[in-house]
Amino acid sequence: MKVVFSWFLALFAAWSIAGCGGGSSASAPTNVAAVPHDSSATIAWNMEPDVEYWIWVAAASSVSSATCANTVGCTIKRGVSSPYLLTGLINGTTYSAVVNGRINGGPGGPDSAPVTFTPEPAGTNWHVGTPIGTVNLRGVTYTPATATTGNTFVAVGDGGSIYTSPDAVNWTARTSTVTANLDAVVFAGSQFVAVGEGGTVVTSADGITWTARTSGTGNNLYGVAVTGVFVVAVGAGGTILTSTDGGSTWAVQTSGTTNDLFGVIVSTTAVFVAVGAQGTLLSSGNGTTWTVRTSQTALDLRSVAWAPIGLTGTFVAVGAAGTLVTSTDGATWVAQPPISTVSLAAVIFGSQFVAVGAGGAIYTSTDGITWQAAVSGTTTDLYAVTFTGTSVLSLQIGYSAVGAAGVNLTSF
Repeated sequence: MKVVFSWFLALFAAWSIAGCGGGSSASAPTNVAAVPHDSSATIAWNMEPDVEYWIWVAAASSVSSATCANTVGCTIKRGVSSPYLLTGLINGTTYSAVVNGRINGGPGGPDSAPVTFTPEPAGTNWHVGTPIGTVNLRGVTYTPATATTGNTFVAVGDGGSIYTSPDAVNWTARTSTVTANLDAVVFAGSQFVAVGEGGTVVTSADGITWTARTSGTGNNLYGVAVTGVFVVAVGAGGTILTSTDGGSTWAVQTSGTTNDLFGVIVSTTAVFVAVGAQGTLLSSGNGTTWTVRTSQTALDLRSVAWAPIGLTGTFVAVGAAGTLVTSTDGATWVAQPPISTVSLAAVIFGSQFVAVGAGGAIYTSTDGITWQAAVSGTTTDLYAVTFTGTSVLSLQIGYSAVGAAGVNLTSF
C-alpha cells in the first residue's frame, strides 16, 4: 500500500507541475533561440494563438521539463511571451533552456529543442547600427525612466545636433536652440545638461525641448560630470564651472591651470578628477577647490572614469597614443603600459571598463590595468560611450558608443 501511495504522490506531483485541466497540450515550440547579454539573455520562439508558454532554464549543459526537478538551480518561467528576457544570470556561466506549451490549462506539451547560452559582460560584443544623422557625435548619456521621460539616450554633436532614443537603436533628431558644437552631455537629477563650444550650455527635462543657459564663460566646454544635482563642466584654458541646481545656473571656479581640460568624473566617494592637455590632472574633494596632481605622463589625457574596485575604488584616465594612468585616490597616479597605439577619446565603467577611440578602437578591462581589444565592427572614430546600468523591460544592461559621421554602436 505504501508503495502504491508513494507512486500516486509522485504521479500527482508530475501532473501538477505540467499543468492540468480540461485543456490539451501544445506542440513543441519551433525556432527557439537564445541571445546572451550581460547577466541576462533573451529567449525567443514562434508563438501560436491561445497557447500558454513556460520556459525551463538551468545553469547546466542540458535541461528539460522532465529533469528540471532534479537539476540544481532549475527555474520555471510560467505564462511568458516571446521574446522573454531572463535576468539575474551569472556572467561566464553556461545555461540551457527549453520551452513548452499548454492550452486551456492542459498538460505541458513536448519540449522545444534545447538551447544553450553563456552571458558575458556588456562591452564584449558590439553591433553597428544605422548612423545617427551625418554629423560628428561627441557626447552620449542615458537615464532610466523618470517622472517626465521614459528610458532615454541622448547623443549630442556638431552644429548643436541632439538626438534621443529609447533603446540606443532608433533615434530622433531634436532642436537644441543652438548652433555651436556640443561636446558632452549628462543627466543631472531632473534634467539633461549638454555643454559645448563658446561656453554653450543647454538643458532639457525630457530630451525633447531644450533651453539655452548662461554659463559665465566664452571658453569651449569639453566635459561634464554630475553627482545628484551638482554639476561640474571643464574646458579650454583650464576652465571649470559648477552648478548647484542641475545645470541651470553656473559659477566659475579657479582650476590652477591654463591647459585645456577635456574630461571630468566624480566618484561615489565624492572625489572629483579632471584631465587634460599635456598630462594635466586635477583633483578636488568638493568640485570647487582644485589641486594640480602629477599624472606621470606628458601626453594628452582625454577622459577619466571611476569604478568601485578595491578598498577605495579605482580611477582610470586614458588619452593620446593609448596612454593609461591609474589611481586609488585621485591624488597619486601610476603610469601603466599603454592600452594601445591609437588615441582613446572616452572611457567609462559599467559592468567593466570600456574605452573607445580612433579608428573604431574599443578596449575592455575588469580592473583598469589589463585590457583586451574588442571587435567594434567599424573603423570610424569613436568619441563617446555611455552605460545603461540596469535591465528595464526589454532594455538590457549595456553600452552605447557614438562618433564621427553619426556612427552608432551598441553592446548589450
